[in-house]
Amino acid sequence: MASLVPGAVHAQLKPGFAPNETLAAPRKDLLDSEFSQSRNLFTWCDKDGRLWVGTVDPANGNILKPTYKMLDADAITPQDMKITTNGPEWVSTATGDQVIYTKFVGDPKASTARLALVEGSADGSTWGAPTLLGPDAGRNAPYGSDDADDPNPRISYVDAKNNHYWRYLHDAASEVKVQGMKKTPKPISVRFSKGYNGLVYSQAVDSVNQVFFLQLDTNKLVQITKDDGAKDARTVPWMWRAPEFNDKLTVLTTVNENELRFYRKQDGGDGSSAWTQINSIKLAEGDTVASPEPFTYNGKSYVVLAVKRSGYDYPTAVYIAAVAPDAPTPLWKVSDDADNHERIDPEVYITTANGPVIFYNKFDPSLDTTGEHPNCAACSEGLYRASTGL
Repeated sequence: MASLVPGAVHAQLKPGFAPNETLAAPRKDLLDSEFSQSRNLFTWCDKDGRLWVGTVDPANGNILKPTYKMLDADAITPQDMKITTNGPEWVSTATGDQVIYTKFVGDPKASTARLALVEGSADGSTWGAPTLLGPDAGRNAPYGSDDADDPNPRISYVDAKNNHYWRYLHDAASEVKVQGMKKTPKPISVRFSKGYNGLVYSQAVDSVNQVFFLQLDTNKLVQITKDDGAKDARTVPWMWRAPEFNDKLTVLTTVNENELRFYRKQDGGDGSSAWTQINSIKLAEGDTVASPEPFTYNGKSYVVLAVKRSGYDYPTAVYIAAVAPDAPTPLWKVSDDADNHERIDPEVYITTANGPVIFYNKFDPSLDTTGEHPNCAACSEGLYRASTGL
């Protein structure tokens, strides 16, 4: 099937569109923000470890500062995130998206970390008190399922030794280890497939990372990729239902940290079906993929990603990739990176007037006096936003 895959492509100019960016919010500790499209909210933790939600104008994507609401005065600091590798996240439930996060019950360390939840009313106007989910043992770095109005929401997370688990949100007794997933040196996200009760992740096979799909209803583990190249060495794979492929499950993985590859199940002609590579987008030599995440808009699938121009160093720019092999512009830059600054953690929010916009954090490495460059606290320039040309 490899002969059916288009050749690798490089970034192009999108007709009528120029890279751009504007300051969305000047707060320098508005880091690792996560956006809820259905609630028009975003959540984050500030430098003092306080958990917040803020409101996004659904028409234009403007951050509405007077709407900031504190949910927990003692959640997780940026320093604590070095333990968990993530801040607060959203989990979709039958009563709307809710906030899940790590909360420490003693001096911050993996053994004192617990899973926590703050739930809001269906209209998002009121929020309850933080609750610990159990068990009363080291658990951290939760990630939530993302199926709208889900009566059985799920979360994945790690224990104090970075073994990976999943469970139903409100049922601590349902906790089980993720089959086939080895413990990791630090917490990494294990993502739920969107539109199907499953988990997707990479594991080494003969010393080369390949992508696996765990079907949670049957506990069946499927190896999706068997081709060349190390999959998701520093990123994670994603699975969603792609509208351009009749809502069939589709997988995104990065290969050798320089290429996006896409797979979906295709009919073999004899009634059988197999996971097959359908597209490949390769970056310029020396560039590195960071934080890729798929989204859908107007019946098409896209990926937002950060691209580090020289290995793992700055400058970094934000790009959009089109999943369909016949897309007229497969890959284009949306942020301006002429200033040689660092841009990380791109997140999509779809406005009603301007289509998808991308939020991300921006850092000026020249301000670093700590040796943490380029993402030092003093280097933060705030939350930025770029239009996408979609």
